[in-house]
Parts: sequence; structure tokens; C-alpha cells
Amino acid sequence: MSREILWQICHKTEVDNREFSEILVKMIRDERISTKQIARDLNIPTERARNWFYRNTGMTALDLMMMMHRYEFIRQAIEYSFSNKTNQTGQVSNAT
Repeated sequence: MSREILWQICHKTEVDNREFSEILVKMIRDERISTKQIARDLNIPTERARNWFYRNTGMTALDLMMMMHRYEFIRQAIEYSFSNKTNQTGQVSNAT
């Protein structure tokens, strides 16, 4: 999944990629996880993680998938937001 596709998904939910990344960075900061720790956990360059934190660049879909795999609190937050979005539209949610 490319950054463009991630943007399309976020656009449909009225949040763009940059805002979505800012929300995730705030969650990571609340958990007191450093950029070096994220880079080590996700096996990505430290500069890429620093770009999310300090330059407000949007993260790629691959970064998001790796974060969801590595960090339980991020996966739960995303699942919760999608289940709320589907419940608001009147569709049945498959979230457990």
C-alpha cells in the first residue's frame, strides 16, 4: 500500500495523511517512546522516524502497518476508530 492509497483512505475519513501521522505521533509521545526506540523496533532509519516527530511529514502505509504489528495500543486505537466510523454509518461492525 503506497502513501497515495493511504491518503485516499484517510481522505474518505476526513483526515489527511499528515493529520493522521500527527495523531499517531501524539499517541507515541504519550507512551514515552523515543524516535530511536521506534526506529529500532520497526527496523527503519532513525531519520525517517524523526521526520514524523519533528518535521510533520506523513508516514507511509508500510510504516503504519509495522507500527500496528509492533504496538498494541496503536492497533487498538485504529480498530476502535474504524469500528466507530462503521457504526455511525449504520453498517454492522465486525470488530471484536
